Amino acid sequence: MLHIKGVYHDVNLRGSNGKNRGQNTLVYVTEGEIIYWIENERLKLEKGDILFIPFHLVRAWESPQNESHQKYTVVFSWDNSSLEKTFFDTKSNVLIQTKPRNGAYFEQRFSYLFIQWIRKSPYYKEMSGHILSELLTLIAQQQAEKRAASPKKELLVRKVQDYILNDFRKNLTIEELSNLAGITPNYVTAIFKEVIGTTPIQYLHQIRINTAVTLFEHTQMTVREVAEYLGYCDQAYFNRMFKKWMDASPTHFLNNKKTKTAAMLRSKE
Repeated sequence: MLHIKGVYHDVNLRGSNGKNRGQNTLVYVTEGEIIYWIENERLKLEKGDILFIPFHLVRAWESPQNESHQKYTVVFSWDNSSLEKTFFDTKSNVLIQTKPRNGAYFEQRFSYLFIQWIRKSPYYKEMSGHILSELLTLIAQQQAEKRAASPKKELLVRKVQDYILNDFRKNLTIEELSNLAGITPNYVTAIFKEVIGTTPIQYLHQIRINTAVTLFEHTQMTVREVAEYLGYCDQAYFNRMFKKWMDASPTHFLNNKKTKTAAMLRSKE
């Protein structure tokens, strides 16, 4: 069983921290770059990178040239080693650094995990444990798939994925993506889901909703403005998609943001 000790979302963080060890740690970088020192090994992480640090390894981090970064960090333990070996090939409790294929989905799940943890709603510990278990399983699955993936298929999917990332605000269609890849619509959907774990259109919505969360957190844009910016002509449809991925309406999300901001201001008085 997983035991989560803490879930953190570092925003515009810079500087460094000293060496320590003691807990398994999962890091997902959402913006900027960060340097981790694991024992005597230097690892550079950038946006979209995941790092799993086993409990026994000494670790420290620093910001390159004191530049800011953003990341999610989950600190946790296992109550038996057999569970750990279910997720990873951990004969020596290895360090894992990887860039997951479906970064948008990972970012959404880390965001939802953080929301669950800070809300502390009924059963939040159980829900948080399920989300972390899903993330660890996805990492292990993708690590295994990398060893057996077809390079040609991987390159084709990457081409489609990059196209979506560059034009996610446009009204993209499966037909457009199939023309780009030079294969049938059904096949582009099938291989994209096989490699990324979701369909191209679902991936498009994940990118949009993750961007919406960022805009709500760092700008004063209204729900309608964000919906239009992301290519949703129908705000009601945007609301449904947002609630599907974030388990809360955009309005509820913004109200929580205002409540947290007000609480922070009062604490500084």
